[in-house]
Amino acid sequence: MDENAELKSAFKKFLPSSLVAFSLGLLFIFFIASFGWINVQPTEVAVRVDKIKGHIDSAPLGVGYHFFNKWFTDMVIYKVSARSFPSQSMASENQKEYNMELKTDDGQNVSVDITIIYSLNGKDVPLLHQAVGPNYEDQILLPQVRSEARIAIGSYSAEEIYQGKVRDEIQNRIKEKLTNVLAKYPAINIQDALIRHFQFSGQFEAAIEQKKIAAQMVEVNKQQALAEEETAKKLEAIARGQKLKAIQEAEGRAASAKIEAEAERYKLEQEATGKLALYKAEAEGKRLSAEALGGGSNVVALEFAKNIPDKLQIWGIPTGANSTSLMDLSGIFKGMLEKKSSN
Repeated sequence: MDENAELKSAFKKFLPSSLVAFSLGLLFIFFIASFGWINVQPTEVAVRVDKIKGHIDSAPLGVGYHFFNKWFTDMVIYKVSARSFPSQSMASENQKEYNMELKTDDGQNVSVDITIIYSLNGKDVPLLHQAVGPNYEDQILLPQVRSEARIAIGSYSAEEIYQGKVRDEIQNRIKEKLTNVLAKYPAINIQDALIRHFQFSGQFEAAIEQKKIAAQMVEVNKQQALAEEETAKKLEAIARGQKLKAIQEAEGRAASAKIEAEAERYKLEQEATGKLALYKAEAEGKRLSAEALGGGSNVVALEFAKNIPDKLQIWGIPTGANSTSLMDLSGIFKGMLEKKSSN
């Protein structure tokens, strides 16, 4: 009996101290279980939510460690740096679940892979969290991208899109439309819209390729025709030049012949003029000589005298008693003629 009494007495003394220790242990476990902390990176911000008051802090938490009570507070981290949507941009290559099936202006189906580059404005993230929440990409961004892409693609024909001539226009149009539509969510900043891939039906692509080949053949034939036309023009120019050269040479020969003929005519005229002047001078000289000699008989005698040889001898045969002797009359005639000439 004494031993039981002692045990009961010891238990009564130990019970209060154990309860205190147990309570403290529970409090410590509760504290540890409610304790939380986050590490905000330079590319992130955190939004603090007071669960008791149902209030969201208007100022986001920046870079560093932040401690909070899990039972009373929620911390939601948002990435604010530029990134692509869909986030698995590399994995989306050639995977249909990431593509949008759209229609062109002429009713052709086209599978389009569009990537949006966007970032978040940190100071406006609390408002985005309050209005939409962390699932804003699926709730806001994706539907708007699909809507604007459908409108933009539907404004162009399949051939224009296939040839890639309007890709930049479509991208810029989607970017501008998204920026305007999402202006009511200032935290979302659209930086770019990129179309990475178009895919049409195999039948349409084959038809386009055939058309391109036909157009290329037309262009080749056109270039060949132009080349042949240029060759014909060159040959025509050469022939024209040769013809002009022949004409110029013929004209030159004709002009040369004409000049030579003129020169010959002038020469003959001059010779004729000279001869005429000579004849006139001789005739005038003769006339003046005749006048100087005193008449026609004197001229005849003079001419006769000029023609008498220097050694001419004239012999006279006397008649009568002395007819046997010959007489030399050349001196007599010569003297007479000289006398006439001097007169």
